[in-house]
Amino acid sequence: MPTFTIIFVTYNSSATISSALRAALALDLPDPSLQLRIAVVDNCSQDTTLFILTQYFPEVLIFSNERNLGFAAANNVALQRLPSDYFGLVNPDVRLDRGWLAALWRAFEADRQLGVAGSKIFFGQSGLLQHAGAIIRPNGLTYHLGAGERDQGQYDAPREVDYVMGAALALRGDLAERLGYLHTGYFMYFEETELCVQARRSGYRVRYIPEAVAYHDERHSLSGKPSARYLWRYHRSRYRFAARNLEARAFCRAERAWLRESVRDVRYRLLLSAARLSQVRLWLRYRWLLTLRA
Repeated sequence: MPTFTIIFVTYNSSATISSALRAALALDLPDPSLQLRIAVVDNCSQDTTLFILTQYFPEVLIFSNERNLGFAAANNVALQRLPSDYFGLVNPDVRLDRGWLAALWRAFEADRQLGVAGSKIFFGQSGLLQHAGAIIRPNGLTYHLGAGERDQGQYDAPREVDYVMGAALALRGDLAERLGYLHTGYFMYFEETELCVQARRSGYRVRYIPEAVAYHDERHSLSGKPSARYLWRYHRSRYRFAARNLEARAFCRAERAWLRESVRDVRYRLLLSAARLSQVRLWLRYRWLLTLRA
């Protein structure tokens, strides 16, 4: 029997995990032979998340970490322990539309070269799009197609994209194993970006599937608010991604142009420098990171 395993990573997610799991449990099965499994990997929550999971969702597989491993490493716990034909990686503040699984299943079954598939994601019930595929700029800055637009069918066609947002994506199990799962050097952000880049380099397609709809409640996510904490984590991961995946000269040229044209705030520039230079092991290996000037 083919298997599709949906993985949620939780950390103090008591406010949202119940609605996320109820939506996942209500998904339409596209094939009676498909075995759907739902797993939660908890990153040492200090609230009532584990109580909610154990008391109200007995059908869900639960893994409990003794400390917060971050998004990539926590997902890897389930990816490695639950071999599956397909995996869905879904945030604990995301509600999946009933047809989400069926849309992705059809896409994978129709295209054997499809490695990673992404969703049409809305900001909660606002009717505003958050994601319809994503672009990676030359210096690693990322951009979501459709972000902030009202959905009027302008993104209803599937398309190949640079990467898809990790809030609700799916990938082939054999591809996950081949790539060594998610890179654990990313505590948060850019782990899905590298996954998609590596998938395309391995000969697979990365596609946005508009029929796979998800609703993202940003109250539980740092990315919904451009705080200093969010910017710190985002840019730390961006520099790691750039060092591992982008050509050094092109990155430096694009980064300097971005700093010159768009980053005028002194505090922001200091944050960028600190995010880059704080990763000693990274710049010891990729010495060209030291040549940048914020």
